[in-house]
Amino acid sequence: MDPSTALQYVAFAILLGGIYGLVALGLTMIFGVMDVINFAHGALMVVGMYIVWWGTNELGLSLFLTIPIAVIALFVLGVGIHLSTIAPIIDSSQENQLIVTFGVLLIIVSAIEIVFSADPQRLEFGLGSVQFAGVYLPLGQLYALIIAVLAVIIAWAFLQYTQLGRAIRGTADNRDAAQYVGINVPRIDYLTFGFGAALAGLAGAVIPLFQSIDPHLGDAYLINAFVIVVLGGLGSFPGALIGGMIIGFVHVFGQVFLPGSGYQIAIFLIFILVLLLKPSGLLGGDVHE
Repeated sequence: MDPSTALQYVAFAILLGGIYGLVALGLTMIFGVMDVINFAHGALMVVGMYIVWWGTNELGLSLFLTIPIAVIALFVLGVGIHLSTIAPIIDSSQENQLIVTFGVLLIIVSAIEIVFSADPQRLEFGLGSVQFAGVYLPLGQLYALIIAVLAVIIAWAFLQYTQLGRAIRGTADNRDAAQYVGINVPRIDYLTFGFGAALAGLAGAVIPLFQSIDPHLGDAYLINAFVIVVLGGLGSFPGALIGGMIIGFVHVFGQVFLPGSGYQIAIFLIFILVLLLKPSGLLGGDVHE
């Protein structure tokens, strides 16, 4: 492989890694605070995808207006899902929580299929690309990478420097102690689930920028997002971005050097090795890290 081709693949890997990291952010936030594994995360992403697609293609809204609309809509949807399905079983076994979030996934995906059909959809325009130092950079993926980095910085700053963020960190550290010192833990739970859903909506909102969408697309991203969360460390925002970058490189270079879907085997081998050798992940910890 010549240096220019290798550099192009590195660029693709970084761009894909940023998207993967963005997908994993909401997942790791919800787990870090609530200890809930949200199987509906991929379906929430799909809602964000279709809000951007419908608002841009059907309503003629600006692409960069539909993205914040998707984030706000997913926050509201996340709070509603938590209050109606998660809150009543928050103290139940994790198996019950998994079943409930899986049920939410099926309901959301089925509703999207009924409303929009199962046919793939695509934005009616392309964003094009730019070249930098001879490297081809698709603008859609470049915007997604920038949004991912900004999301990590903003989320970290929110948790570090706001009163609500400190309450979320305290709840993540010790739920019982947080309640004893006057933190309204149920309120923190539904806000956290809302923020996690909003991050899922943000991840989904940028995906139509560079590929076609369908109601089941979130499943493919969700599988790798679980690997990234474990790799980066459960509850770690920087870990989600770093883990996303690692999986992005494995994905891109695995497709080049391994036959068929060998890259996916490599991703799961990394997943297994991390579980065996460093179960806490690279930057394991709660959401304050």
